[in-house]
Amino acid sequence: MNQSQTQEIWRLAGVLLIGAVVGLITSTLWPAIAVALLAYCLWLLRNIFKLDRWIEKGLKRSAAPDAGGVLDNIISNIYRLKNSQKSGKKRLAQLLGQFRDSAKALPEATVILTTTSEIQWFNEAAEILLGLQSPRDIGQRIDNLLRDPEFRKFLHARKRKGELRMASPLDSSIIFSCRLINYGKENLLLTVRDVSIRERVDRVRREFVTNASHELRTPLTVIRGYLEVMSTDKTCTSDVQDKMRIILEQTSHMEIIINEMLTLSRLEHSTLEAEEGEKLNIAEILQNLVLDAVQSGRAVEGQITVAADETLCLLGMKQEIISVCNNLLYNALQHNPPQTPVDLQWFRSGSGEPCLVVEDDGIGIESHHLSRLTERFYRVDSSRSRESGGSGLGLAIVKHIVQRHGGHMDISSTPAVGSTFSCTFATSRIVKCKK
Repeated sequence: MNQSQTQEIWRLAGVLLIGAVVGLITSTLWPAIAVALLAYCLWLLRNIFKLDRWIEKGLKRSAAPDAGGVLDNIISNIYRLKNSQKSGKKRLAQLLGQFRDSAKALPEATVILTTTSEIQWFNEAAEILLGLQSPRDIGQRIDNLLRDPEFRKFLHARKRKGELRMASPLDSSIIFSCRLINYGKENLLLTVRDVSIRERVDRVRREFVTNASHELRTPLTVIRGYLEVMSTDKTCTSDVQDKMRIILEQTSHMEIIINEMLTLSRLEHSTLEAEEGEKLNIAEILQNLVLDAVQSGRAVEGQITVAADETLCLLGMKQEIISVCNNLLYNALQHNPPQTPVDLQWFRSGSGEPCLVVEDDGIGIESHHLSRLTERFYRVDSSRSRESGGSGLGLAIVKHIVQRHGGHMDISSTPAVGSTFSCTFATSRIVKCKK
């Protein structure tokens, strides 16, 4: 019990005492006490009315009634809460102002939408990039202003993944990258940035890779033909023939690199629709790859084990998925000591996603290499990779193929223990195999 409550109890006791004394003097004890209580209630009611008027006037400190007791404590608490609320509102207004100032300064166009696609707010970059005008376009549907069919499909899609590339509504030569983020229950955040320069650079790079690869193919084919003839020429000494065979091997290696560069360039800038592909029996593909590895001498009998769900098929591009399996198996065999055990797994994870796992008990990889393994031409051990004939593009190709199929690749490894390469595909690509 606080001081104001104690004060109020003593005040009530005093009123009752006065009423009792007056009642004893006048021989009307109970009527006197009742009158005293009524007077106390009227006084309390009067102070409550004063408190109500003070609240209506806006809780101004100078107009606060002097009620004393509990009511005075209530007034103090109300005033303290008001000040706290006022301080909180001021802080919130400052944070909101800072957010809007920072959003205005962003080089990316930023638009806040309702779930029905109505514009609530946008920054200055949105006015420049998208041609929006304030306050004219506030409350308008964004798809009525940006009429690109692909943007409408992207805006109203139930599941949005990644970003959308579209031409600017103001200049078709400008390419935008659009992202939509759900926040709260009733809001969407649309961000748009100009990626025209990056697109042009990527296009130039792709054209260079394609043109260079095609231009190199013809002379390499000619060189290879002459080398094949010369390496078997009986008039050449054995030393010359050996050198010719080495040159021929390097020529073949260069042809492999060129082909994989073309493949990677195609994969990086191509999309795969959810329904594209054919039903692939992954268990069968893995068994065939193991058989081929043993027959070619890359592995020995029993070195590779396969644990695959034969009822689980994958909807995908056949040659691409075979390439994924082959590249991962090739890495496990070529970059580890001979006869290193390799385990191939194909199963459905606990979350329902189809998973391809290649695990070995080999030399392992240092942790600082793991994040860079899917980079082009990145080698953990360049000398060992060249000796094994690797191009440095295999894992990059695997990553892009898996992404094309709505999945992702994870790599884990421990030196002297082994490595695990896991490819997880989209659940939408699960197909039931016939038993």
